[in-house]
Amino acid sequence: MKLFRLGMIAAMAAAFMGQQALAADPAFKVDPKVQAQSMKDAPPLVQAAGLPNCTVSDAYLLGTADEKANGKTFKNSFYEIACSGSLGYIFKSSQNGDPAFFDCLSLKIAADKAIAAKQKPSNVCQLPANADPKAQLKPWLDQAAITCPAVKDATWLGASQADKVNVFEASCGDAGGYIITAPAAGSTKKLDVTSCIKSDTVGVACTLTTKEQALKPVLAIQTDAKHAQCAPTKARYVVTDPANGNDYYELGCADGKTSYILQTDNKGAFKTAIECVQATRIAGGCTYMDVNQGSTADVATYTKLAKQIGYEGCASVTKYQSYGPETGGQREVVELSCGANEGGYAMVPTGAGQTGEFFNCIRASGRGLQCHLTPVQVTYAKLSQQVASRGKVTCAVDNARDVGKDDKGQEYVEVTCGSAPSLVLTYSRLPQETMISAVPCAQAPIQNACTLKK
Repeated sequence: MKLFRLGMIAAMAAAFMGQQALAADPAFKVDPKVQAQSMKDAPPLVQAAGLPNCTVSDAYLLGTADEKANGKTFKNSFYEIACSGSLGYIFKSSQNGDPAFFDCLSLKIAADKAIAAKQKPSNVCQLPANADPKAQLKPWLDQAAITCPAVKDATWLGASQADKVNVFEASCGDAGGYIITAPAAGSTKKLDVTSCIKSDTVGVACTLTTKEQALKPVLAIQTDAKHAQCAPTKARYVVTDPANGNDYYELGCADGKTSYILQTDNKGAFKTAIECVQATRIAGGCTYMDVNQGSTADVATYTKLAKQIGYEGCASVTKYQSYGPETGGQREVVELSCGANEGGYAMVPTGAGQTGEFFNCIRASGRGLQCHLTPVQVTYAKLSQQVASRGKVTCAVDNARDVGKDDKGQEYVEVTCGSAPSLVLTYSRLPQETMISAVPCAQAPIQNACTLKK
């Protein structure tokens, strides 16, 4: 998400069009008559402007100003509003149909910076309900079922004009920190809260929450995992399952050698602990420990199975790693190392009527699998040979990615070829490692096929 950082002081000065700046005034008093009238006038204006997550609980008219546009004069009204369960705002309502909202948190940050720089502070919110803007982020955290006893600090990180959202950070101290993406007026987006440990997923870095603080809520969950052999000292976000919102984290143990995968639901509650040997299909599995040295005890059996499914390139299995049955099926998922120059994955039948399948390590990544026994350069060399076998083009492959399948089930791989043009490879729909074409990106039979080389 591309954010811009609005110059709040300058923007507010322009928005008020010559109105006196509303610096914090300890002598500020609410006129009951003005407040009563404002509570009649402001709520329908706010609703008409399309500001989400705001039920006006208090309002106060700050002033009016005339604005000229297209030869006509329009009247602007400026209100401070408090919203139940949300941030407060200074709200510009215009007869010209150009409303604007400036949240109290951003305004306070701008004012504090001006004071620190020994400059005149800009406009701030003064209604009693808006006295502590950072605390007004907590209801948003509550909506997301986040455990945050109190918002210790908060800041505005920027806004997206395209998405019409504002992005805030709320620091809850040892309870972690969170990125809050809040829809602005006219936005179709929903409120989103993301832990700082996952901030890279929204493309915004936390500034108030240390790495240690961000990790503490995840490390605390391990008490439910009852993993007695592990005293976790580090953690990392792994992936979110888009189907159900479940999150996966890897926890590294104090011995510096072992780890496991922790699964939580979409509210951050513990679901299960997964041993690394069983977690290799979860976005590549563990990185804090190596569980894939490979086995050799049954290489003769896997050599025989490789031949049975037509994997002729694997004449002799030297080591293997089995990952159990495939998701939703009965075939065994196994990585095979077949010497120094060959290796990949196989789906081995375990019963009658099943069809075996095998594919290289790049294609494996498109299935959520990662090769550990076969170096990537071995796969690149194999892809280079497959391209050369087509007889029309050559390519010394130095990078590759699985593009995916089209609606007919045809599978594609993108490869880069050094300084030569990149290629798109098409593989047979049969369960075997057969490349049927290699064409330049401009002739790719699938959209968005080339992204590796700009």
